[in-house]
Amino acid sequence: MPFRYLKYLCLLLLLFQSSFVIAQGDDLQAKLNSFKAKNDLSNWIYEQLDYANYNPKLATTSLQNAQKTKWRATKTNEEHFAWLNLLSTLGYYQLLDGDIIGSINAYESALSFFKKHQVLDYDIVEYTFKPLSNNYTRVGDYERALYIQKQSIAFQQKYSEDSNKTAAIYCNMAISYRSMAKLEDAYKAIEMGLALKPDQFNRIMLNNVYADVLYDDENYAKAAAVIENNISKQKASNTENAYWLMSSYTTAGNIYLQQQNNGKANVAYLKALQLLDQYYPYSRIRERANLYTQIGATYLAQDKAKEAISFGQKTLSTLDITSTKTIYGDNKLVEVFMLIARANLELKQPEKALKNINLSLLSADKIRHEFAADRTKERLQSYLKQIAEQGIEISYQLYEQTRDKKYLQQILTLAEQSKSRTLLDKMQRNQQSISKNIKSDRLFIKKQKLERHISYLEKQMIEEPNSSSTKDVEALKYDLALLNKALSKKYQYLNTEEYQTKIQIDKLPNHRFIEYFIGEHHVYIININQNKIEGVVKLADAEKVKSALRSFVQTYFHNGPNAMLNNPKAFFQASHDIYQLILAPIHIKPNEQLTIIPDGMLGYLSFDGLITQNSYTENISKWPFLIKNHATDYAFSIQTLQAKKKVSSSGSFAGLFITHSDSEKTALKAITTEADLIREHVSGDFIFDDDVNPKSFEQLFTTSKVMHIGTHAYLTGVNNEPTLDFGKEKMYLFELSAKQSAPSLVVLSACQTADGVLANGEGIISLSRGFNAIGTAATIASLWNVNDDAAAQIMASFYQSLEQTKNASEALRLAKLNWINTAKTSNAVLLPYYWDSLIYMGKNQEIELSKPINWLVYGSGFALLFIGIAAYLGLKKRKTAKSISL
Repeated sequence: MPFRYLKYLCLLLLLFQSSFVIAQGDDLQAKLNSFKAKNDLSNWIYEQLDYANYNPKLATTSLQNAQKTKWRATKTNEEHFAWLNLLSTLGYYQLLDGDIIGSINAYESALSFFKKHQVLDYDIVEYTFKPLSNNYTRVGDYERALYIQKQSIAFQQKYSEDSNKTAAIYCNMAISYRSMAKLEDAYKAIEMGLALKPDQFNRIMLNNVYADVLYDDENYAKAAAVIENNISKQKASNTENAYWLMSSYTTAGNIYLQQQNNGKANVAYLKALQLLDQYYPYSRIRERANLYTQIGATYLAQDKAKEAISFGQKTLSTLDITSTKTIYGDNKLVEVFMLIARANLELKQPEKALKNINLSLLSADKIRHEFAADRTKERLQSYLKQIAEQGIEISYQLYEQTRDKKYLQQILTLAEQSKSRTLLDKMQRNQQSISKNIKSDRLFIKKQKLERHISYLEKQMIEEPNSSSTKDVEALKYDLALLNKALSKKYQYLNTEEYQTKIQIDKLPNHRFIEYFIGEHHVYIININQNKIEGVVKLADAEKVKSALRSFVQTYFHNGPNAMLNNPKAFFQASHDIYQLILAPIHIKPNEQLTIIPDGMLGYLSFDGLITQNSYTENISKWPFLIKNHATDYAFSIQTLQAKKKVSSSGSFAGLFITHSDSEKTALKAITTEADLIREHVSGDFIFDDDVNPKSFEQLFTTSKVMHIGTHAYLTGVNNEPTLDFGKEKMYLFELSAKQSAPSLVVLSACQTADGVLANGEGIISLSRGFNAIGTAATIASLWNVNDDAAAQIMASFYQSLEQTKNASEALRLAKLNWINTAKTSNAVLLPYYWDSLIYMGKNQEIELSKPINWLVYGSGFALLFIGIAAYLGLKKRKTAKSISL
């Protein structure tokens, strides 16, 4: 047939198909109108579902339109069933289209609808729980995935005896545990699934995941044997069988790639792709995109960078990424942009590599806003820090080659993206929620009740480890996540997706800022002065630096004062070595003010006590401490420092002091001394012991300019939860919640209030951080166990200095210097362990507090006035008497 006739035939077929679709659409609308006229909602819904299933390419659009055009709410059980079916079907088609976030939203709506109407004859496990938990796993929200999977198990045990379905749920649980690097739990979940003796299909699924777990456990030989055996037992006879065989080939490819058997990996990936082409030609978009990325990885492993980029572009095209504006949050996008970046580096295209790293971080940043749990966000931050390090290294090399300072700005941006992002999210959301008039909103009130209930149960879990509150907390947290999503949709300003990628150093104070980035391979020190980045110092061998810091902090501070006391000279040398390592390369000038933005282990270190010159003397007061020439404060990040905070406008002081004299804990006799000494310089509310509790704390928190808390502090429970001991009651970090206003400064004079668990890429999870999250502009907190008497004296000196300088950071410095310069009965207490644990974290600010009334002065004044009046009256009386006598 001549080619021109073939073209005409194709055109006629397209026209016929278009006409058929239009006719079909007209027929659908007529039927829908008829059902609506009869108020027959059930058949109206089923007609929509039939059309969607018959036209899968149009399914998502038509079902979303059904949501908009439904004329009334469902009333009968039949209508509830039909609508639940529609919501779950919408989630299914959005997943096939690659719209993972839309799919999650649809399944969440289905789950909420099910809970509200209890449609128990609907297979909620198979059609909602299962795909929803899988979606959470796909975006990395493993906490919520596990919650749904546990709910599925409970539902199955109550309403179904289908062992195959239960085995499939255990399979999905294993995937979640594997993704959280909890490999032992993953193995157990697989064992529990296999113990149910499921059918061959479900055994294949479980063994697929088993091979994945072995792969993560670096047992590649066994993983390969398991997956090859699994493949031999499978045959693609329908779409479901084909999907799992495709998954097996994908896992096999991953294992072969890790074993550097690129040829076998490529063959496995291509077989998986062939199955998708045959059984899912227009769907399973994300699986197809993943295969293109993995095939690209095999080419990159063979030094074929151009081919790798070609397959990376196929991934982007498959996921419908046409420009920066179309990028959304998806792990597959994060991975493919990194693949292309590595290929760019192979081709000596560092600029392009840097661009793709930034695009990878952009997609990852959009994922984080779908996460509910802070722990999930912190895990993401750890992964993103690895990506950021690669971008920093490229930027550093480009700066070395070109001296173009835009690359210094890029280094700072990347460093900030991997620092305290979860804290920044909390600060922004808390401030936005209290700055807008939403307190009376029904959803907001419900949110507050949920948060209080969760805090109560979490507190119960810590104080009563055998309580059965865990399941309740998981359920409430899941409901809270959905509620937060509803609030964000209703109040758009609560969405914090637009992360400020350009760091506004022009709005910083004019003094020197030193920001650290401690990566896996190198350490970078960013030097900012007078609102400009002066340079970046690179330290090779990050592991060696981390080891030196860890050893120094643990030996001389976390393990108590003995090492310092027993060998002051060794400490002197070690401290000078640390100074030379992390600060000397900056070449700071005398009397400069410094703001330190630490990273990693540096978060446990106070810089004030570092030794700046190698000139040892036995007279500790003469040691060249950094504090003698520099004022130093700290920040979690530049972004958190610049975040808006609504602090109290009052000038009042509130002091909460707990001596623990009537408890089993060590009595803090110095607390009474501390309070008495502070009274000499500040007036305000001073409350003690039984009067200190969460209620009095809440009342004073919103009305105080400065809140001072003196009590025991420590880490509690398996999660090392930062805790304040209020005697009969305890206050945990998770109980701190945003208030309408907050103190400008919270002083935590207790031990270890700036201490906590180090979350890589996020920082130290401490009480100090918690107060910053709920709106406090700055905190003074302790990094290690302090000597109580020393802390009391330094605190009193701090308030005395604050009275004079009005500058809180400088007042703390003067208090420390006063300790060093004042004669002591023992030279040993001049060692940094005793005076250097307190650090100022946050915004440097002017603070003026009311002075106490000096009754001695007033009494002397009144006495003199009385004497004067008496003398005057006596003199007047004598004059009068003399006048009469004349």
